[in-house]
Amino acid sequence: MRGTGRRRYHPFFALRLMRRTLLLYLVPLVQVLFARQWDVLWTALAQDLALFCLMALISYGMLGVSSWELDDDGTLRLHWNLVVSFERTIQASQLAAVQIERPLIYRLGGASRVTFYPNLLPKGRAVTLCLKSRDARMLADRLMPAPPEEYYHPAGGQRLALVLLGANSLSTLLLVWVALGQGDNTAEQMALSQLGQAAAWAARWLPAGLAWILTLLTFLFGLSLLRSFSHTVRYAVWRGQGVLASRGGLLLRVERRFRLDRLTCAEVRLSPTARLLRCYPVYLTAGCYSGDDPLFVYRSGQEELIHRLLPGLRLPPNRRLSLEQVRGRSLAILMPAGSTFAFLVLLILVASWALPSAIPLLALPAAAAGFWLVISFQGFFREGAWPVDGRITFLRQRRLSLRCVCIFSPVICLRIFQSPWAVTRGRANLTFAYPGRLHETVRSIPLAEARACAVLFERNEFHDPNDSV
Repeated sequence: MRGTGRRRYHPFFALRLMRRTLLLYLVPLVQVLFARQWDVLWTALAQDLALFCLMALISYGMLGVSSWELDDDGTLRLHWNLVVSFERTIQASQLAAVQIERPLIYRLGGASRVTFYPNLLPKGRAVTLCLKSRDARMLADRLMPAPPEEYYHPAGGQRLALVLLGANSLSTLLLVWVALGQGDNTAEQMALSQLGQAAAWAARWLPAGLAWILTLLTFLFGLSLLRSFSHTVRYAVWRGQGVLASRGGLLLRVERRFRLDRLTCAEVRLSPTARLLRCYPVYLTAGCYSGDDPLFVYRSGQEELIHRLLPGLRLPPNRRLSLEQVRGRSLAILMPAGSTFAFLVLLILVASWALPSAIPLLALPAAAAGFWLVISFQGFFREGAWPVDGRITFLRQRRLSLRCVCIFSPVICLRIFQSPWAVTRGRANLTFAYPGRLHETVRSIPLAEARACAVLFERNEFHDPNDSV
């Protein structure tokens, strides 16, 4: 295997520094805006131009003193020679995941952004390089090759994104219609010169203002859904030589590769929408990689295919605890949603006496908090941790999703914590610490279940010998 010799980064490498200093260019313009001295606008623009030229010069200097190379033995070396010289090495055996991103502007410039996720570094310490497209592809193939052995084209992701996008579009149009219907009254009230009766003014302004605020929020949420839908276009997942990989996207093309022997955990998130559509997203954590985008989405009935793509995947038992089994469980699980809902209900009661017109402003967040509280009861009756076929699995309620997690690699630390009240009830909190300084806590589970997970942890029997990777 021949080395590459020293090579330079793509010129788009300088865009990272320019983007981080974007706010610096706006400082002179902000001063002009607040002072309203339009005659000095040209002076502010000249200052911005000088700052831009300075940062461009610094970026060009950084591009000239940095380089990379791949040795004959497959070791990636990153060089820096300015004032001080240092070198950073990345070996293929240290990597847990590799990600290649090609936004639209990068594709126009023939560049790719490749990110390497080592196994033991903390989250946020990944190495990101901006390279030519062919260099990024070559590095990924040399450090983590993924020849296809089995292909899977998930369609559940597009179905889930399309339904959410359609529902968001309808709700946005409805809110725009409501806001426009209230706009005349609002404009009329705000045009009045006498605002002595503040309650009467607020009674008309708040509902219309709420409608426009909700319209803006749903519009922004629709943009995020549109972005998510673009990621599901031409999406494919495959496995080969112990590597699980995915590729897809329209505006932002992303390819991810994971070493199966470096996987930390896999989780299936059961949100209300996912349950309604019977399309379940799967998220992976590997080393310091913990992404917010699912690796793929599968439909109900495709469990066998998922087990072929992720050998050794075990999901926690699908059961609901009875009232007798949850007796003694801490009510702290319901506190975030319950306290929010109680506070909003109290505000509605006060508003019904002091300012009745503010009730619509509080009713919607109260309804959302009530829905959150109902979902929290699901976690109250289902949270737990269990050994299943030689792996530790657990259920954890977080916000509106019930997360079914299967741990693949041995955890670094497992901690059982009992408060004095939990000792009398025979319950404990179980905390897992993963590689990459990530941790997860399962709350108020029976002490016997926590000890069963601790026994499996002490035996270090996380990997099923019958699994093939």
